[in-house]
Amino acid sequence: MNLVLIHGRDQQGKDKDVLKQLWIDTLNKGLAKKKLSLPADVNVIFPFYGDLLDELTRGLDKPKDGITAKGPENGELIVFEAEMYTELAVNAAITDEQILQLSPEAKEKGVLNWEWIQAILKALDENTGMGDWSLRRFTKDVFAYLYFDGVRSQINKLILDEMKEGPTVVVGHSLGSIVGYNILQECPLKVHEYITIGSPLGLRAVTKKLTKPLKRPSCIKKDWYNAFDTGDYVALNPLDNRYFNITPSIINSGHISNHTKNQHGIEGYLNDADVAERIYKALTSK
Repeated sequence: MNLVLIHGRDQQGKDKDVLKQLWIDTLNKGLAKKKLSLPADVNVIFPFYGDLLDELTRGLDKPKDGITAKGPENGELIVFEAEMYTELAVNAAITDEQILQLSPEAKEKGVLNWEWIQAILKALDENTGMGDWSLRRFTKDVFAYLYFDGVRSQINKLILDEMKEGPTVVVGHSLGSIVGYNILQECPLKVHEYITIGSPLGLRAVTKKLTKPLKRPSCIKKDWYNAFDTGDYVALNPLDNRYFNITPSIINSGHISNHTKNQHGIEGYLNDADVAERIYKALTSK
């Protein structure tokens, strides 16, 4: 059985083998809570696209025609940032009044008002563990993957090229869950189960850029299981018929208590006993 692990963003410059081992060790910690361990015959595949994503998105941090006083000149990016930050603020129960208290200069609410977008970002930084810089980079990386065909196709190809013939379980974390959804639409392999953790697929700013209609990848032979921490504001929306309406329905579980600082980190997901057991059962099923 193949186990494909698709990481999220912010992995550039890291050693692929060290990162892969971290995932395996963390998964085994979760399995140990159920007195289990990763089967010896499992072929773990860890497609590393961190450096490629960094190379392809680096230009988004550099002005093409300069940065205006109101922010980046890329209108699509501004709108995407505004939509993402607004959704995350709603998930974090941050009100407009709280935003204005922190940034009284942001008087005019609107997706093209740079001061208002920055004010939402400041409120998220103050009221959540996501952090200003981390959230901006996350948003820009997701934007680049969703809006630029060249970025998306190169990352998808890298991962598809590493996948092997045979029954497969796919685990996608964060941006990796979006990437996984896309590659499974064109993957010829038999995927026993797709498991997403900390997935932003429930954000409307994300789903609006996915091919319509949304559909369950036909290569998934059994279940799609989605686990999240209700304090992980990037992944708070369950992948149910309100946010990700597909048939058969996705199995959602918001039971996780992610111990990482922003409640989004991979180590807080893979070491969860129920998530680890779900992966184990998918790997050992017939």
